[in-house]
Amino acid sequence: MPTIIPAIRDPDEWTALPPPLSSPRWVFILGGTPDALAEATGLLHRQGWRVFVHVDMMRGITTDLEGLRFLTEFVDPDGIISTHSPAIIHAKRIGLVAIQRIFLLDSQSVDTGIQQAQSTRPDAVEVLPGILPRVTARVVREAHCPVIAGGLVTTIQEVEVMKRAGVRGLSTSAQSLWLDARSEGVKP
Repeated sequence: MPTIIPAIRDPDEWTALPPPLSSPRWVFILGGTPDALAEATGLLHRQGWRVFVHVDMMRGITTDLEGLRFLTEFVDPDGIISTHSPAIIHAKRIGLVAIQRIFLLDSQSVDTGIQQAQSTRPDAVEVLPGILPRVTARVVREAHCPVIAGGLVTTIQEVEVMKRAGVRGLSTSAQSLWLDARSEGVKP
């Protein structure tokens, strides 16, 4: 089964997330302020989680090189998620794991997302929505990096379908799937 990655928007969720059963395990934090992100990252690191911040959704820090350097020093995430190629390039330059998020809206957005991934060479790609196995399988073949499916994944059946599409992980805010997130790690 692909690894389940908790995708957290609310501080109540990261404070309630139990420690992983094996390390390292990944968790995505989708937004927040620098102080809340620093608190979440510290707590989750102490529990054994690898923390990835969706920088396009955070408040108070830009995603240019200086903003990401500040994020690294103040928040100390293991990596970032972004739809923006410059943020991916800057993150890799300063040693963060970089996950490029692409939206599977139509054939042009899929083509563009694959081209961006081939150009920026992120450590992984996250495709949204995460319930389009045929299109996701194409991204898996052409992106030349591990692929994570995210968005709208709520059942174990959807997880199994996306596993057959070749994804390495699934990010989800569906807490019913998070129990699986505690046991196996993603290795980009």
